[in-house]
Amino acid sequence: MNSFRILLSSLIVISLVLTNVKCYSPDPRVGQARILVGSNIYFFGGNTMNPRFTNQVLYLNLSSSFNITSPPWSQIAISPIPIPLHFPASCLSTDGSTVYLVGGMSQDQQNSSILMIPQSSVYAFNTNSLQWTTPSIINFNNTFLGREDINSAADSNGKCYFFGGYSSKLTAETTRIIYNDTNIFDTMAMKWSTLTLPNAPFACAFCSSVLKDNLIIYIGGIGSSMNKTTAGDQIDPRSGQSAVLTQDGRIIIYGGKGTITDIRAQPDVAVLDVNTTPYTWKAITDKAPQSLVYHSATLYGIYMIIAFGSITPSNQLSASASIILNNNLYIFNTQNYTWVNTFDATFTGIYGPNSTKSGPISLGAKIGIGIGVVAAVGIIAVVGFFLYKKFHNREGFRNSIATPGTQYI
Repeated sequence: MNSFRILLSSLIVISLVLTNVKCYSPDPRVGQARILVGSNIYFFGGNTMNPRFTNQVLYLNLSSSFNITSPPWSQIAISPIPIPLHFPASCLSTDGSTVYLVGGMSQDQQNSSILMIPQSSVYAFNTNSLQWTTPSIINFNNTFLGREDINSAADSNGKCYFFGGYSSKLTAETTRIIYNDTNIFDTMAMKWSTLTLPNAPFACAFCSSVLKDNLIIYIGGIGSSMNKTTAGDQIDPRSGQSAVLTQDGRIIIYGGKGTITDIRAQPDVAVLDVNTTPYTWKAITDKAPQSLVYHSATLYGIYMIIAFGSITPSNQLSASASIILNNNLYIFNTQNYTWVNTFDATFTGIYGPNSTKSGPISLGAKIGIGIGVVAAVGIIAVVGFFLYKKFHNREGFRNSIATPGTQYI
């Protein structure tokens, strides 16, 4: 094989490596935490059922346009969560550099069928250094160790508000507890407060929450009896749905299942206008490509981006029926209430991050630059090696004794 063919083969291998990095596809899962940092949606943990809980850290980069058939997924394999976590809550520091994971259930490292309560109160992930730490929290509420599906909302002052959640049965003798306490985690002071509030809703799990004008609005869930008067279209009671808040005061919920039956709640998408009195529901007639439960929904610009979760059946299934996990990404346009196949990074609309200052270079860009540098060095090394070999062989020919048939190139 001549030097040109070897060089061409090397370039093909490098190209394939770069393509494989870009086309990473994560395992489907439920019970993951998610948070938006700049133009990256981070996902932490969850239950992949392969075999069970995971400690993976994933992110979806939104700095470039893409089609939902090939979303730009990446895994931060060098910095997994210290332990696998299922249904943790997440919140972000005021400077956007640190993600805090609170609660969540874990499992035995050797036997995934054995549930275990995490030993640390909070796990902190630095999105710049990609390092995990376990900060000390003053007055931490120890009932959050192992508590799952905690509803969280955060303000601009570094305070994260947690409500409800549940604790799993670790043994046959223990009972499942659904909570209705309100807790505040001050990420600036690293201090925890547990509040006993009058007229608090009954215990709630699998509900969704948003923060608007200093009001935290809780929607749906199991065990709740929140009876705020609303008007408008009829919306099925549900649990396991998601909710996002647009900057013009619309709460958009998606998915979920019935609170009594486990079948698909109708409609798939509904909008709650909290600028009216009473709040007004509007059912969206554009049927979703798939109805999900225990998924993640993130608002970025005009787009609500749906990831992971399990598929909600339209009919009641038997108790032995297996759960089908979702591995697709779905995008909902919140301006015209339609499902779209393409994320257009050049048009995020008036509500998106384009109206704020841009953040630092995304993690995906950093990794891409690093890979590009390594590839460039590899190409230069290969080319230099073969040029050296060719030059060295030519000198050898010139110093040799010519015989009939000898040619110098």
